Amino acid sequence: MYNIEKSLDLMIDFLSKKQNPIILEFGVERGVSTKKFIDFVEKNSGKVLSVDISDCSKVSNSKSWKFLQSNDLNVDYVLNHFSEIKSNGIDLIYIDSYHEANHVQSLISYYFTYLKQDGAMFIDDIDSFPLRLKKNIWNSIVSDLTLDAIKEFYYSNTDNCSLKIFFKGNGLAMLYKKNKFGVAPNEVKKIWNYNFFFRALYPKLKKMSQLFKSRFK
Repeated sequence: MYNIEKSLDLMIDFLSKKQNPIILEFGVERGVSTKKFIDFVEKNSGKVLSVDISDCSKVSNSKSWKFLQSNDLNVDYVLNHFSEIKSNGIDLIYIDSYHEANHVQSLISYYFTYLKQDGAMFIDDIDSFPLRLKKNIWNSIVSDLTLDAIKEFYYSNTDNCSLKIFFKGNGLAMLYKKNKFGVAPNEVKKIWNYNFFFRALYPKLKKMSQLFKSRFK
């Protein structure tokens, strides 16, 4: 990861305006974000609920933290294990688990309902620029497709949320919920896009056109 502290600082700043915040985190690994969230909620009478497909239960022994080893798309299992999600709602959801466009979009669509009004989802690893600097083609594509998936959700839900993109470190997207807790998002609709062949061809055609015009003035 690149400069994760900057992304975490953005989220902590968002949470600072919440009372007794509840955080739902997808992806724990070594617990960098988990520990920072726990430190914050211990001082603000909140809770951190974390899900990871690997056993990360030893990251912390805080009473303000609950961990569930599960696939985060196993929604019913997650909701049954964390009953406070359905009863109280969530202030912040942090998605940093499996970085694949369809997976991320599914998480957003499934869990958006349980965000409180004025709550937010934050999605990590959405800027391919640091990866393109390293000529890391596959992970660059994954980051770009993930951002496209987030935009598709937003374009289908402009009445329900707003979208901000932070180009800090490896990039962070924020989906801010406008409507009330319990209100489900609209179904994501595919939006027409131009063919990437024309995207590559257009600059060449434009240059040829300019050369042609300059020659026959």
